[in-house]
Amino acid sequence: MLLAAVALTFDAADRRIPFGVWTTGPVDEVAHLSTAALGLLVLVRFIDAPRRFYVAALIASVAIDVDHIPLYFGLLGNQAQRPVTHSLSTVAVFVAAAAASRRHRAVLAGVVTGLVLHFARDIAEGYPGVRLFWTLQDTSWMASYRWFLGMIVVFMAARLVLVTVGLPRTRIPVFRTPDYWSASSCAAPRPVSEP
Repeated sequence: MLLAAVALTFDAADRRIPFGVWTTGPVDEVAHLSTAALGLLVLVRFIDAPRRFYVAALIASVAIDVDHIPLYFGLLGNQAQRPVTHSLSTVAVFVAAAAASRRHRAVLAGVVTGLVLHFARDIAEGYPGVRLFWTLQDTSWMASYRWFLGMIVVFMAARLVLVTVGLPRTRIPVFRTPDYWSASSCAAPRPVSEP
């Protein structure tokens, strides 16, 4: 509930403060980080992933905004738009990298998760929206504040219900390298416990 309150409070402040890199920037990042953390707390009930997956997701949920820096210096793109790296094209690059790399798959999948959570909030921030399907179309996608509020309410409610009821009973192990020489590789999914 605390993460939901932080996400909603900082999002509300971000909407009321006049835009400025040093004024709205830090407030926006706290809202992104708490939103991602709340989403990951729901996800952790279902998958048994290494800690590096969750760390990478949290970092990516705010680190993607470094792509705004060239815009602020007038080096690339239009300052009235979010950078084109704020699109599913970036997600696709990391999905492909995760598929190609066994060694770094958990981290790269965490990055994908963090990016998706970041873009989900950006869509609800209004203008200029997110050019989700950039390369295929230049249309900016936007949703109302109710999208963000609904996302937070669903994450919070899902987390509370799942923890209270104790569901699911087991989590699906992902991003684990099987040890073909041990009997433990054939073990059943692990019981739910926090990372």
